[in-house]
Amino acid sequence: MLSNLVQKFHSYLLWRSSAEPRPEQLASARYTASVALLPALMVGLFVFGWYAGLVVFTAVGFALAADLLTHRYNNHFIFNNPSGPRDGTWLLTGLLVGLLMPPAVPLWLPALCAVAAIVIGKHWWSVDGMPLLQPAAVGLLLLHLFFFAYMHPVGAWPVLARPIAGPVADDTKPSEHHSWAGTAITQFLGGDIRKSIDHETYDKELFNSRDGRKPEFAPGVPAEAVHGKRPIDLVKSHEEADRRHLAENYNLPFWKMLLGYTPGCIGGGSGLAIVFGVLLIVFTGAVSWVTPFFAMATLAAGVCLFQGPQYLSIHMLNGYTMLSFFYLAADPTSAPRGKRGRALAGIAVGVIELALRFVTPLSEGTFISAIAVQSLSILIDRYAPPKNGDAHGVPIVSQL
Repeated sequence: MLSNLVQKFHSYLLWRSSAEPRPEQLASARYTASVALLPALMVGLFVFGWYAGLVVFTAVGFALAADLLTHRYNNHFIFNNPSGPRDGTWLLTGLLVGLLMPPAVPLWLPALCAVAAIVIGKHWWSVDGMPLLQPAAVGLLLLHLFFFAYMHPVGAWPVLARPIAGPVADDTKPSEHHSWAGTAITQFLGGDIRKSIDHETYDKELFNSRDGRKPEFAPGVPAEAVHGKRPIDLVKSHEEADRRHLAENYNLPFWKMLLGYTPGCIGGGSGLAIVFGVLLIVFTGAVSWVTPFFAMATLAAGVCLFQGPQYLSIHMLNGYTMLSFFYLAADPTSAPRGKRGRALAGIAVGVIELALRFVTPLSEGTFISAIAVQSLSILIDRYAPPKNGDAHGVPIVSQL
């Protein structure tokens, strides 16, 4: 029975590699999607500084190296993917891995994730160049399983310290010690996101300083950034201090989440930057709008029902949600082939994501939602095949 199931899965992946979109179309879509990620990357560098760029560069570099080496020695291992770096998987995978990383992670983490994504996600779990699951999602899942604390630093999501106009005390003039941060360019060139201090301590030390020194995050070490909880973590928290911080700082969450400078993953610095990329991939046809549209609609309906519409933008415009729905769950390589199937997949992604956010301790689990639904593509393509396809032409074992 097991061997029969494996054979049917193999036959299904062979069928999927021959159905639209074809490999050359998929390669073109990956390069287009990579270009579409550039606005999010540029805003990420502005918000999180040069170290965030190094994280993304490391992920892309190791993804390319893993793809080259695995393809070079393909015949020496049990790999099933004959395509090499020319299909663009390494570029899209490296960018997604880097942009979905917390900004202050050690560099070995994106390197490990990129290698796992390429070796396992692209070359091992694939047939005839057609991966079963989205490679970046595979790498992120493995990283969360084994290094969860690194991927979810509780309350320690940093952003570069901005120049702030100091408050006015009763017996003093407005603080003049905020100019050390300088311009945004100075911040980017000189700030180190790993030297961060919490918001409350930062404000207290900066405004009480009389000698113009930077706040210190460690004895004798000046802070270059401030850190705190992400808006989506604040929404989920039941602590009074977190609820108060949410009300004070995100009372108009839509424009703050849209324009950016909120704690989050490197690619989540601005919802607007992600929207620009989304418009590119949707209007060029690199990604179908169906799966992410139904996923977003289902998630939005659930948020309004279970938590209230005032938190809608925090859930919908954070980096993990948008990047995962449009680039992981909707990836044409591993998504269902039919339009009805993609709609069903989108609804399923939204439902699973709602369960993860409101039932489990996770603030979000979009990569889990994407992998779970892509694993069911074999069934979705069976019962909701492409418009011109034949459900019985999709080789699925009846017992499934």
